[in-house]
Amino acid sequence: MKRSIFLFTTTLLLGVCSNVYSQNKISSSVKDTVGDKYYSQLIKDGKIVVTHEDGKGNLKLMPQTQYANNIKSNLIEKKPKHFYYTYEALYYLPKTTSIQKSSEIARSISKMTEINYYSNTRRKVIPLYKKAFMIDNEKSTVAIDDKNAGNCDGKTYYCLMDDASFGETRYKLTYSQTERELLTVFSNTDDLGLGPIRAIMPHDLVINLLIQECGDGMVVYLCADLDSKKMPGVRGKITESMTARMDAISGWFASKM
Repeated sequence: MKRSIFLFTTTLLLGVCSNVYSQNKISSSVKDTVGDKYYSQLIKDGKIVVTHEDGKGNLKLMPQTQYANNIKSNLIEKKPKHFYYTYEALYYLPKTTSIQKSSEIARSISKMTEINYYSNTRRKVIPLYKKAFMIDNEKSTVAIDDKNAGNCDGKTYYCLMDDASFGETRYKLTYSQTERELLTVFSNTDDLGLGPIRAIMPHDLVINLLIQECGDGMVVYLCADLDSKKMPGVRGKITESMTARMDAISGWFASKM
């Protein structure tokens, strides 16, 4: 009996140690996290961007982290004869910030009015969001204070963002957090588009923000994925607009870290 208890305890401890070791190994260095293929370019340039329009979901830049599979499962199910668009941006930050600080930034929705982007339509740099704030639920339009205190693992919030091109859009926000990694997921709960053209239906746009703390810096990964109805002129406008805004959003997050 004692021997059985001993073997069970030993196996359990080995399993826990193995899991901790595996997680530490994944996040031990920037090179381990981003892989050999993109490491040199990322260290040199600080940023790599890739866009896809094939709808296949073959993400190229996604880091090797605990939450990688979450991002894959968050990809939008593409409908036949629609227009697909996926954006990936990978950042390297040599200065390390705590994941807790990163989670507070990711929940400071009201601060996102600071984001500026280049509008291809207006041919100038303008604020991306006229207003941005958290709300109590997906139907509300009443601002509440940012809920950015404490650990956010497993938390769900909602926000409203008045986008320069898409207008007022509400999002569901979900968070996953460990000591060394953060995943924030934005999913639209309203339809959206350009002006009267409502091409993107609820939950057909998802934005994943992943932040990984490594021993020699931080890796920030942004992945936006959408499925849009095909309408005259929509493809080019959405591609330009989404790329510009994702560049601006990822750059803003990186600058706040």
